[in-house]
Amino acid sequence: MYIVITGDLKSSKKINNRSLSQDNLKNAINELNSNFNEYIVSDFRIIGGDGFQGMISTYNIIIDIYFSLFQTINHPFYLGVGTGPISTPLSNYVQEIDGEAFHLSSKALNTAKKKNRWVVLKSDLKNNDLIECIFNFTFDIMWSWTDRRKEIILFYRNHNENTVAIEKAAFEFNIGNRSIYKTLEAGKYSMIKYGEKVLQNELTRNDPHDPL
Repeated sequence: MYIVITGDLKSSKKINNRSLSQDNLKNAINELNSNFNEYIVSDFRIIGGDGFQGMISTYNIIIDIYFSLFQTINHPFYLGVGTGPISTPLSNYVQEIDGEAFHLSSKALNTAKKKNRWVVLKSDLKNNDLIECIFNFTFDIMWSWTDRRKEIILFYRNHNENTVAIEKAAFEFNIGNRSIYKTLEAGKYSMIKYGEKVLQNELTRNDPHDPL
């Protein structure tokens, strides 16, 4: 059984600066392959111009993958996650692999687009719909952030989410510590962390792919 993630940029034909969008997507994919190499079965690749696809070994990194894409792509995107067998040999070129996992991932992506959800899962997880729902509520909060709020919150997240991170963020953005706390509160980051914790617990408990 394999986990395939297929993504696509939302309303990509309406993007004004397609060249910049492509550069952002390329950078995002390169970062995924570098930062999550330990959990990647087949590297993420750009497909069809504005889409991307890859294979991972555990569900537990999906939210971190989403945050990584969210930070770098800088444009709304959909994800379809499918779990199943493959019918061809493994390859580092994901385009060379086929099978049920890929068909389910593509079907999930189409459902995400049709129902305007950030992510759709077609998996072997117990409580698949519940997990998918929490993912979407979490990502919906993220996409409500202003550019400034996004920049500050992601800086805080990338610097260990502690009091030192608050001080570093205040210095980086030339504002007071209190302003950083207010930004986190306005961005409902505590709710995101709550959802993330619930997701990680649920995925760890039910994920047969997790090495733990």
